[in-house]
Amino acid sequence: MTVRVGKVTFSDWVSLSFQDGWTDTFIFRIDSHACIPPFCYEEPLRRMSSHTNRKRPGASLWVQVDAPGEWFMLEIRRSLKGLALPYAVTMADKTPDWLDFSRPSRLFHSPLPRPPAVEESHAHLSLEELRCLQALGRMEKGDEEEIATLVGLPIDVTTRSLAHLEAKELVVYKTNPKIRRGKSKPAQMDLFPLGHLRSKGLSLALRSWGIPKGIEFTSRKEENLQQIGYEHRRISRVWFAWLKSAWHYAEIWTGWSEVRIPDLYVIPDGLAWGRIQGYETLFWLEVGDHHKNRDEIIEITTKRLDQARKLCERTGVRLVYVQLSTNWVHEAARWACVELPEEVAVVMGNQRMFGELPMLEWGKVTSI
Repeated sequence: MTVRVGKVTFSDWVSLSFQDGWTDTFIFRIDSHACIPPFCYEEPLRRMSSHTNRKRPGASLWVQVDAPGEWFMLEIRRSLKGLALPYAVTMADKTPDWLDFSRPSRLFHSPLPRPPAVEESHAHLSLEELRCLQALGRMEKGDEEEIATLVGLPIDVTTRSLAHLEAKELVVYKTNPKIRRGKSKPAQMDLFPLGHLRSKGLSLALRSWGIPKGIEFTSRKEENLQQIGYEHRRISRVWFAWLKSAWHYAEIWTGWSEVRIPDLYVIPDGLAWGRIQGYETLFWLEVGDHHKNRDEIIEITTKRLDQARKLCERTGVRLVYVQLSTNWVHEAARWACVELPEEVAVVMGNQRMFGELPMLEWGKVTSI
């Protein structure tokens, strides 16, 4: 049940019993399938924690993560270091113990009164409709196939859900100029109407992520919005479906396009998360590079692969690094993929062959 403290709301509240006292703990729930990468939640949680710390001294935070593996939860825990409140980040089915909190929580002699409840505003939506709102809340705009891929729904279910959302005046289809950078570049019109969130639709998406009114959540957005409508962005957005089609034996849980990752200076075109051959794994996508020369391809691939490995090493998951390009780009990129550890596989595929990838081999480079 959603509760309020000052102008901020949380998913729920609990008073946990530890030693001879009780905590004043606010709960923030995160669903790993809600179209938002784990790195994005730091921004709103820091703002919410600062507000709560002022309004309710002694409060603590419990972040509950509903996810099929541990990586998502571990990245959220890592991002919250230095939070204003003592915090614990656990899987949704685990109750934190005293040592799970970042620092000792204040204990009260008896449980504090429950904060006032707030009605949940998105309860009238189906899960499929809510997922479509969440996808558009990150994409800004997109077509049915892109949305279907990002939410993991069949295209007919997605189309029907979007029609319902349009009837409820939460989504609108329109043709807009593409975002431009700089006055010298003219805006280009979208080739056909794309789905956009209306202001009410965006508000519902934000509440569904647990973000209160007045709290910024700009970190949710895709990077490089000026690429929307181009083939490069389309491939990035269907990366989740591409993997599921190519490797039926793998569990691909979710994925995102154009993700900014804290502490890394490169942005993957696509990032997916799942399990393959028994290992929890990140699937890092890079598209194109045919406009670069051989030396540039080697240099940028070396940097990207190094950054991708650092992302995986900090939580202990494995890495599948995929380059979707032409054959001559693959040949150049191979020079950057040497001395691979057993926890890393590099795969070279054709960006024009949707749903096709070679079998991966840990510690090696494979290509179609």
